Amino acid sequence: MLENLYSLSGTQLATLVCTVFVLFTWVGAIFIRPFFRVLVRSQPDLNTVLGNIVSMYGIFYGILIGLLAVSAYQNKATVERSILAEGTAVFALFRNVTAYPEQARLPLQESLRNYTQFVIDSEWPQKRVGEMPTGGMPIIDALQRQITDFEPKTSGQYILHAETTKQFYEFLEFRAERHYNTTAGSPGIMWFVVLLGAFLTIFLVWLFNMSLIGQLFLGGLLSFFIGIMVSLIMVLDRPLRGEFGISPEVFELLLKFMNNVMGQAPG
Repeated sequence: MLENLYSLSGTQLATLVCTVFVLFTWVGAIFIRPFFRVLVRSQPDLNTVLGNIVSMYGIFYGILIGLLAVSAYQNKATVERSILAEGTAVFALFRNVTAYPEQARLPLQESLRNYTQFVIDSEWPQKRVGEMPTGGMPIIDALQRQITDFEPKTSGQYILHAETTKQFYEFLEFRAERHYNTTAGSPGIMWFVVLLGAFLTIFLVWLFNMSLIGQLFLGGLLSFFIGIMVSLIMVLDRPLRGEFGISPEVFELLLKFMNNVMGQAPG
């Protein structure tokens, strides 16, 4: 069910998460708070004691939220680097094959162009909805056969072919890394601790000795901010998902370059 949240737009996701947190706080303040208040109502200077506890607790919870946000941002940066590395590898491979004899060059260029088009038109939409892309291996298999079937006839061609073969396997490595990053993200235990911490924060606010209006206003503000932070982490944690997912711009620029070199209009 949580995976379905990533299909929402950024505004919808933030609105939904914040609404759930605020409603939980308000419903609890009205119906649940009176029962828990019985446990601490005899405590003298209750608000001071709770204030000290919340201050100490807030430090640890704030650090946890901050570390998770940094981790999610770094994960997005890692995914961007892997996409750029794959695009660079495809570009280098395409540049290499342009030096092949025409009989071998044209099929290789066409296979690389087909692969780039496939990534944009087929794989990226699948990644947007969290699915593992399928269907690209026939293009890669054809490209591999075309590379291995080429027989160099000069020393220069031997050097060029060796470099092309090396770049092909580097490209496969970067492609595999991109596929892995489709579902990469923070472990479930981290999300469990974050949500548990959010509940404990709201619970501590319920215990403060204040009017119901104050509870609804201050508790609502706090839970709204927690919801915004959770929404931000969710967006960064799945960098290929949804409205704010990384775009295939690298491959689109690469495809445009290939079309210009081959003298073909985009497919």
